[in-house]
Amino acid sequence: MKVRRLTGFFIAMIFVLTTVAVFAAGDSYFVIKDKNGICKVIKGQEKTPATIAGPFKTKEEAVKAKEKECAKASNQPSKPTSPPGR
Repeated sequence: MKVRRLTGFFIAMIFVLTTVAVFAAGDSYFVIKDKNGICKVIKGQEKTPATIAGPFKTKEEAVKAKEKECAKASNQPSKPTSPPGR
């Protein structure tokens, strides 16, 4: 009887620990740039095509990366424009 009870207890503990690990590792933070050129920090599980940095474990890390990465993007020269026609 004790062996069955201990076996059931160990199976329950493994289930609980696995569930906690899955929820803890579920979401990360990413820095994305939308089609209008605006940088944002989002919470997600995987990268998107608009991702420019990430994944990060904390939002603070993502915000720091956003400031760094988006500053790089804004410092790059824009496309040259042609002079207006006559």
